[in-house]
Amino acid sequence: MNLVQTLRDLNDRHRAALPPRDRVVFDDELDRLRMIRLVEEGLALGDHLPDFRLADSAGRQWTSHELLDRGPLVLALFRGGWCPYCDLTMAALEEARPAIEALGATAVGIMPERAEHVAATVARRGIGYLMLSDPANRFARTCGLAYDLSPAHIRIHRERGRDFPALHDDTHWRLPVPAVFVVAADARVAFAFADVDPARWPDPEELLTALQDLRDTHLLSNR
Repeated sequence: MNLVQTLRDLNDRHRAALPPRDRVVFDDELDRLRMIRLVEEGLALGDHLPDFRLADSAGRQWTSHELLDRGPLVLALFRGGWCPYCDLTMAALEEARPAIEALGATAVGIMPERAEHVAATVARRGIGYLMLSDPANRFARTCGLAYDLSPAHIRIHRERGRDFPALHDDTHWRLPVPAVFVVAADARVAFAFADVDPARWPDPEELLTALQDLRDTHLLSNR
């Protein structure tokens, strides 16, 4: 899959199908989020991953320490199973999972929906990596990568039957910024990508290159 081009093509189709009023709302929302520098103030290269304790779709609790004890992580923040862009990025991460694991790393996805919705997404997409539930976007907020939707944006999602407070066990209409990180075993972020535009995500080859660099550095330091 050429993920970058596939996302671009989906975005072109999506925008063409939108009523002009809604297209303006989406553009204004992206402009607003860029203006407040949401991504620039969030988790970035060289930072340390905040600790977390999150449940998978079966209710099993996982901590960041437990996962990092196994080695590096490829950690992705997804908006949810309703998002067509997330569908593609989830699939791309699954496609890359064997190569990620061959480099000694673990792929992990995080989404704000309740556990039962996470389970449905995992089953529908045939996801083999760990997918964790982040109610109310608590972890995403700790990373500085969650935002409250504008009233006009809320209207669009309501019209499409999406009730994010109910889906996320939250009192706010909030979403995470789509993002993916390569995290070294010492919790240092070795690769970071986040963009308020869900139609943007790196090619998985970039993640594999970052993991390869981590492994090479580790091998050199042990000589």
